[in-house]
Amino acid sequence: MQNSSDELIDCWKSSPFPSMKVTSYFSVYANLFEHLRGTNCTFIETGILDGGSLHMWRNWLGSEARIIGIDLNPEAEKWRDAGFEIYIGDQGDPKFWEACLKKIGKFDVLLDDGGHQSFQQIITVIEALKAANDRCLIVVEDTHSCFMNEFSNHGRYSFLEYCKAATDCILGRAFPIYPKQFPLFHNKDQINFFKSVLSIQFYTSIVAFHVDPKASIVPELCSNKAKGPASDFRYQGKNNAILSWPNIYRNKVIKVNGGRASFFKKLASLPAKINLKIFNS
Repeated sequence: MQNSSDELIDCWKSSPFPSMKVTSYFSVYANLFEHLRGTNCTFIETGILDGGSLHMWRNWLGSEARIIGIDLNPEAEKWRDAGFEIYIGDQGDPKFWEACLKKIGKFDVLLDDGGHQSFQQIITVIEALKAANDRCLIVVEDTHSCFMNEFSNHGRYSFLEYCKAATDCILGRAFPIYPKQFPLFHNKDQINFFKSVLSIQFYTSIVAFHVDPKASIVPELCSNKAKGPASDFRYQGKNNAILSWPNIYRNKVIKVNGGRASFFKKLASLPAKINLKIFNS
């Protein structure tokens, strides 16, 4: 019996029109989109000129799926005759996305296989997040383009750097837990912008934004007992480490320092302002 990934590969191979993919993508697709098979989901893909992927998605997801294609080339309009919804527009233009997603309404997946330039990918994610009011996936593929000379060459503001920075904004929801330790002046607007993003998942050449407003709760500190913990020994051992730092261009060995025991003791002596929930057994 075939697994979902193998079935998707068969659908891709049997598509009557051309489609170029990376071999590692199929298992990622299966992992992310399996739950939508056989449902009346709304699946959007950018970059669909040759039409092969549209037919692949319809065959794999099922006849109930609403498959929508977006492309800048007006020749892609021909796929309307095959039963697909097609929108022609520039994915790097926020106004296009605002109008397009308003017409489409609720969607389950937006898969970006479009222009691959970082600004296009970033605008696509931003506008999709603005339009997403329910649980959905915003997935950008071919993110290796961030390292390619033709596109970004992995500059300071590449799409991947945007995604990494977005993970900090998700973490920012936890700042109120320890108000004395986190930065006093932080960008609340950007933290709020990503408030519906439950997680950001990184694969080889794919990044997936998992949007789930109901699950993306504001973290609170909690304890199962009213009594405090035992003595904290976290600063009693070594206070640094020499290690190899991940770097795609060169070997980089650095020293990572630990926290300061004196600061921890000072913090412990200050009046507590933590809203601690107690869950008694």
